[in-house]
Amino acid sequence: MGKSAKDASRYPTALREQLDQLSAALREVAKAEGAEAIKTASDAARRIADELADKADTVAAAAGKGRGQLEQAIRDQPLAAVALAAAAGFLLAVLVRR
Repeated sequence: MGKSAKDASRYPTALREQLDQLSAALREVAKAEGAEAIKTASDAARRIADELADKADTVAAAAGKGRGQLEQAIRDQPLAAVALAAAAGFLLAVLVRR
């Protein structure tokens, strides 16, 4: 009984050591894969930010062009612009009261 009792008492310790080693190895793999995932996400975010910046520039240019056309239309027909603004204000006031 002495020899088998000693062997049985060593197994849990050996098993615990192996589980600890396996756990450490899995943590290292997870760190490596996590770093790669972070790099991939960062690259994707950078590409999206670049695309959005390009689109924002396009929208800003279109808005500037539209503003210039609106200003020119107001200069060409100031009475029509005032009448249109008054009608829009009246309509907005009616909608807000309800």
